Amino acid sequence: MRHFLRLSFRLSGFFAALAVLVPPQLVLMHVPRWRFILPQLFFRLMLALLSVRVSVTGPLPESGKKNGTLLVANHVSWFDVALIGAIMPVSFMAKSEVKKWPLFGQLAWLNNALFITRRIGRHTLQEGRALAARLARGDMVVLFAEGTSSDGMRVLPFKSSFLSVLEDNRAFSVQAMSLAYTRRHDMALGRRQRMAYGWFGDMTLMPHFLYIFAGAPLTVEVLFHEALPRDSRQNRKAMARALQAQVSEGLQAIMRARPHPVAVPDGEHS
Repeated sequence: MRHFLRLSFRLSGFFAALAVLVPPQLVLMHVPRWRFILPQLFFRLMLALLSVRVSVTGPLPESGKKNGTLLVANHVSWFDVALIGAIMPVSFMAKSEVKKWPLFGQLAWLNNALFITRRIGRHTLQEGRALAARLARGDMVVLFAEGTSSDGMRVLPFKSSFLSVLEDNRAFSVQAMSLAYTRRHDMALGRRQRMAYGWFGDMTLMPHFLYIFAGAPLTVEVLFHEALPRDSRQNRKAMARALQAQVSEGLQAIMRARPHPVAVPDGEHS
Protein backbone atom coordinates (compact mmCIF):
# COMPACT_ATOMS: atom_id res chain seq x y z
CA MET A 1 0.00 0.00 0.00
CA ARG A 2 2.82 2.40 0.86
CA HIS A 3 4.47 1.82 -2.51
CA PHE A 4 1.17 2.41 -4.29
CA LEU A 5 0.60 5.71 -2.47
CA ARG A 6 4.18 6.81 -3.20
CA LEU A 7 3.80 5.94 -6.87
CA SER A 8 0.43 7.72 -7.13
CA PHE A 9 1.77 10.87 -5.48
CA ARG A 10 4.84 10.99 -7.69
CA LEU A 11 2.95 10.36 -10.91
CA SER A 12 0.47 13.09 -9.99
CA GLY A 13 3.32 15.52 -9.39
CA PHE A 14 5.05 14.49 -12.61
CA PHE A 15 2.01 15.12 -14.79
CA ALA A 16 1.15 18.33 -12.93
CA ALA A 17 4.65 19.64 -13.69
CA LEU A 18 4.21 18.71 -17.34
CA ALA A 19 0.86 20.51 -17.49
CA VAL A 20 2.41 23.70 -16.11
CA LEU A 21 5.74 23.71 -17.96
CA VAL A 22 4.98 22.28 -21.41
CA PRO A 23 2.85 25.17 -22.79
CA PRO A 24 5.50 27.89 -22.17
CA GLN A 25 8.27 25.56 -23.38
CA LEU A 26 6.51 25.32 -26.75
CA VAL A 27 7.41 29.00 -27.12
CA LEU A 28 10.72 29.17 -25.24
CA MET A 29 12.29 26.25 -27.11
CA HIS A 30 12.61 28.62 -30.07
CA VAL A 31 14.36 31.32 -28.03
CA PRO A 32 18.12 30.53 -27.93
CA ARG A 33 18.86 32.10 -24.53
CA TRP A 34 15.87 30.51 -22.77
CA ARG A 35 15.34 27.16 -24.46
CA PHE A 36 16.95 25.10 -21.66
CA ILE A 37 15.55 26.95 -18.63
CA LEU A 38 12.27 25.03 -18.27
CA PRO A 39 13.68 21.57 -19.16
CA GLN A 40 16.33 21.95 -16.47
CA LEU A 41 13.71 23.13 -13.97
CA PHE A 42 11.51 20.16 -14.90
CA PHE A 43 14.36 17.68 -14.39
CA ARG A 44 15.20 19.19 -11.00
CA LEU A 45 11.56 19.01 -9.91
CA MET A 46 11.45 15.41 -11.11
CA LEU A 47 14.50 14.43 -9.04
CA ALA A 48 13.12 16.19 -5.96
CA LEU A 49 9.79 14.42 -6.42
CA LEU A 50 11.51 11.01 -6.67
CA SER A 51 13.92 11.70 -3.77
CA VAL A 52 16.94 11.32 -6.05
CA ARG A 53 20.23 12.94 -5.08
CA VAL A 54 22.90 13.56 -7.72
CA SER A 55 26.49 13.81 -6.48
CA VAL A 56 28.74 15.61 -8.96
CA THR A 57 32.55 15.35 -8.97
CA GLY A 58 35.16 16.75 -11.32
CA PRO A 59 35.41 19.76 -13.64
CA LEU A 60 32.10 20.77 -15.18
CA PRO A 61 32.23 22.18 -18.71
CA GLU A 62 31.74 25.90 -19.00
CA SER A 63 28.35 26.98 -20.31
CA GLY A 64 27.80 30.05 -22.41
CA LYS A 65 31.03 29.68 -24.41
CA LYS A 66 31.19 30.71 -28.04
CA ASN A 67 31.91 27.10 -29.04
CA GLY A 68 30.11 24.22 -27.38
CA THR A 69 31.11 20.96 -25.72
CA LEU A 70 30.34 17.39 -26.68
CA LEU A 71 29.82 15.40 -23.47
CA VAL A 72 30.41 11.68 -23.92
CA ALA A 73 28.91 9.37 -21.30
CA ASN A 74 28.03 5.78 -20.50
CA HIS A 75 24.33 4.93 -20.68
CA VAL A 76 22.46 2.99 -17.99
CA SER A 77 18.80 3.97 -18.30
CA TRP A 78 16.30 6.35 -19.89
CA PHE A 79 16.50 8.10 -16.48
CA ASP A 80 20.07 9.23 -17.27
CA VAL A 81 18.55 12.09 -19.26
CA ALA A 82 16.84 13.53 -16.17
CA LEU A 83 19.98 13.10 -14.06
CA ILE A 84 22.29 14.90 -16.48
CA GLY A 85 19.69 17.46 -17.54
CA ALA A 86 19.21 18.52 -13.92
CA ILE A 87 22.92 19.36 -13.55
CA MET A 88 23.30 21.76 -16.45
CA PRO A 89 21.55 22.98 -19.61
CA VAL A 90 22.17 20.30 -22.23
CA SER A 91 20.54 18.68 -25.22
CA PHE A 92 20.83 15.00 -26.04
CA MET A 93 21.48 12.94 -29.12
CA ALA A 94 18.70 10.36 -29.40
CA LYS A 95 17.93 7.60 -31.86
CA SER A 96 15.15 8.48 -34.27
CA GLU A 97 12.90 5.74 -32.86
CA VAL A 98 12.47 7.83 -29.70
CA LYS A 99 10.29 10.24 -31.70
CA LYS A 100 7.60 7.56 -31.84
CA TRP A 101 7.57 6.77 -28.12
CA PRO A 102 4.41 8.03 -26.39
CA LEU A 103 5.20 11.00 -24.15
CA PHE A 104 8.98 10.44 -24.17
CA GLY A 105 9.23 11.36 -27.84
CA GLN A 106 7.40 14.64 -27.28
CA LEU A 107 9.51 15.43 -24.21
CA ALA A 108 12.73 14.74 -26.11
CA TRP A 109 11.61 17.12 -28.85
CA LEU A 110 10.76 19.82 -26.28
CA ASN A 111 14.25 19.39 -24.81
CA ASN A 112 15.83 20.16 -28.18
CA ALA A 113 17.01 16.58 -28.77
CA LEU A 114 19.09 15.91 -31.86
CA PHE A 115 17.55 12.82 -33.45
CA ILE A 116 19.83 10.48 -35.38
CA THR A 117 19.11 7.58 -37.72
CA ARG A 118 21.01 4.32 -37.32
CA ARG A 119 21.90 2.49 -40.49
CA ILE A 120 24.46 -0.31 -40.31
CA GLY A 121 26.68 1.62 -37.95
CA ARG A 122 26.85 4.73 -40.18
CA HIS A 123 25.20 8.10 -39.89
CA THR A 124 24.38 10.67 -42.51
CA LEU A 125 26.58 13.62 -43.30
CA GLN A 126 23.57 15.84 -42.63
CA GLU A 127 23.32 14.61 -39.02
CA GLY A 128 27.01 15.27 -38.46
CA ARG A 129 26.51 18.78 -39.77
CA ALA A 130 23.52 19.23 -37.43
CA LEU A 131 25.71 18.29 -34.46
CA ALA A 132 28.44 20.67 -35.62
CA ALA A 133 25.84 23.45 -35.90
CA ARG A 134 24.68 22.83 -32.32
CA LEU A 135 28.25 22.99 -31.03
CA ALA A 136 29.00 26.07 -33.13
CA ARG A 137 26.20 27.98 -31.42
CA GLY A 138 27.66 27.12 -28.00
CA ASP A 139 25.41 24.22 -26.95
CA MET A 140 26.46 21.39 -24.67
CA VAL A 141 25.36 18.13 -26.32
CA VAL A 142 25.33 14.72 -24.61
CA LEU A 143 26.30 11.65 -26.65
CA PHE A 144 25.80 8.17 -25.18
CA ALA A 145 28.64 6.72 -27.18
CA GLU A 146 27.98 3.04 -26.45
CA GLY A 147 25.02 3.30 -28.81
CA THR A 148 22.78 1.47 -26.33
CA SER A 149 22.13 1.26 -22.60
CA SER A 150 23.91 -1.28 -20.38
CA ASP A 151 23.54 -2.97 -17.01
CA GLY A 152 25.47 -0.17 -15.32
CA MET A 153 28.29 -2.48 -14.19
CA ARG A 154 30.57 -1.99 -17.20
CA VAL A 155 31.16 0.33 -20.12
CA LEU A 156 30.69 -1.01 -23.62
CA PRO A 157 33.05 0.00 -26.46
CA PHE A 158 32.39 3.51 -27.73
CA LYS A 159 31.29 4.14 -31.29
CA SER A 160 33.32 6.80 -33.05
CA SER A 161 30.99 7.98 -35.83
CA PHE A 162 30.10 11.41 -34.48
CA LEU A 163 33.57 12.13 -33.15
CA SER A 164 34.62 12.97 -36.70
CA VAL A 165 33.00 16.37 -36.05
CA LEU A 166 35.84 17.02 -33.57
CA GLU A 167 38.46 16.11 -36.16
CA ASP A 168 37.09 18.77 -38.48
CA ASN A 169 36.76 21.53 -35.89
CA ARG A 170 39.08 21.64 -32.90
CA ALA A 171 37.41 24.75 -31.51
CA PHE A 172 34.80 22.42 -30.00
CA SER A 173 35.54 20.74 -26.67
CA VAL A 174 34.95 17.08 -25.87
CA GLN A 175 34.70 15.80 -22.32
CA ALA A 176 33.93 12.39 -20.83
CA MET A 177 31.63 11.71 -17.89
CA SER A 178 30.97 8.55 -15.86
CA LEU A 179 27.54 7.86 -14.39
CA ALA A 180 26.65 5.27 -11.74
CA TYR A 181 23.62 4.44 -9.60
CA THR A 182 25.22 3.85 -6.21
CA ARG A 183 23.02 4.09 -3.10
CA ARG A 184 19.44 3.50 -1.98
CA HIS A 185 18.22 4.68 1.42
CA ASP A 186 21.85 5.85 1.76
CA MET A 187 23.06 2.24 1.68
CA ALA A 188 25.39 0.98 -1.04
CA LEU A 189 23.67 -0.94 -3.83
CA GLY A 190 24.74 -4.52 -4.41
CA ARG A 191 25.35 -5.89 -7.89
CA ARG A 192 21.78 -7.16 -8.36
CA GLN A 193 20.27 -3.93 -7.02
CA ARG A 194 22.49 -1.81 -9.26
CA MET A 195 21.53 -3.84 -12.32
CA ALA A 196 17.85 -3.34 -11.49
CA TYR A 197 18.25 0.33 -12.38
CA GLY A 198 19.72 -0.50 -15.77
CA TRP A 199 17.37 -0.52 -18.75
CA PHE A 200 18.85 -2.92 -21.25
CA GLY A 201 18.28 -6.05 -23.29
CA ASP A 202 14.60 -6.76 -23.97
CA MET A 203 13.26 -4.73 -21.03
CA THR A 204 10.10 -2.79 -21.83
CA LEU A 205 9.86 0.88 -20.98
CA MET A 206 6.70 1.20 -18.88
CA PRO A 207 7.52 -1.38 -16.14
CA HIS A 208 10.98 0.19 -15.74
CA PHE A 209 9.46 3.68 -15.66
CA LEU A 210 7.10 2.64 -12.84
CA TYR A 211 9.95 0.88 -11.00
CA ILE A 212 11.95 4.12 -10.94
CA PHE A 213 8.94 6.18 -9.86
CA ALA A 214 8.03 3.81 -7.03
CA GLY A 215 11.62 3.42 -5.83
CA ALA A 216 13.21 4.37 -2.53
CA PRO A 217 15.45 7.47 -2.14
CA LEU A 218 18.35 7.05 -4.56
CA THR A 219 21.84 8.47 -4.97
CA VAL A 220 23.49 8.71 -8.37
CA GLU A 221 27.08 9.82 -8.91
CA VAL A 222 28.26 11.71 -11.98
CA LEU A 223 32.00 12.11 -12.48
CA PHE A 224 33.34 14.61 -15.03
CA HIS A 225 36.79 13.97 -16.49
CA GLU A 226 39.43 16.15 -18.03
CA ALA A 227 38.61 17.35 -21.53
CA LEU A 228 40.62 15.78 -24.34
CA PRO A 229 43.47 18.09 -25.44
CA ARG A 230 42.76 19.65 -28.81
CA ASP A 231 46.08 18.46 -30.20
CA SER A 232 45.16 14.81 -29.53
CA ARG A 233 42.11 14.70 -31.77
CA GLN A 234 43.44 13.78 -35.20
CA ASN A 235 41.78 10.36 -35.18
CA ARG A 236 38.19 9.66 -34.17
CA LYS A 237 38.84 6.01 -33.30
CA ALA A 238 41.68 6.99 -30.97
CA MET A 239 39.37 9.59 -29.41
CA ALA A 240 36.72 6.92 -28.84
CA ARG A 241 39.24 4.64 -27.11
CA ALA A 242 40.54 7.47 -24.91
CA LEU A 243 37.05 8.58 -23.87
CA GLN A 244 35.90 5.01 -23.24
CA ALA A 245 38.96 4.39 -21.04
CA GLN A 246 38.22 7.52 -19.00
CA VAL A 247 34.57 6.61 -18.50
CA SER A 248 35.32 2.98 -17.68
CA GLU A 249 38.03 3.81 -15.17
CA GLY A 250 35.81 6.48 -13.64
CA LEU A 251 32.93 4.03 -13.25
CA GLN A 252 35.19 1.56 -11.46
CA ALA A 253 36.46 4.35 -9.19
CA ILE A 254 32.89 5.29 -8.26
CA MET A 255 32.04 1.67 -7.50
CA ARG A 256 35.11 1.48 -5.25
CA ALA A 257 33.89 4.68 -3.53
CA ARG A 258 37.00 6.58 -4.67
CA PRO A 259 35.75 8.78 -7.50
CA HIS A 260 38.29 11.05 -9.14
CA PRO A 261 38.59 12.63 -12.59
CA VAL A 262 40.60 10.44 -14.95
CA ALA A 263 43.27 12.00 -17.16
CA VAL A 264 43.55 11.13 -20.83
CA PRO A 265 45.28 7.72 -21.00
CA ASP A 266 48.91 7.67 -22.09
CA GLY A 267 49.39 6.78 -25.71
CA GLU A 268 46.18 8.43 -26.91
CA HIS A 269 47.76 11.80 -27.69
CA SER A 270 48.98 10.83 -31.12
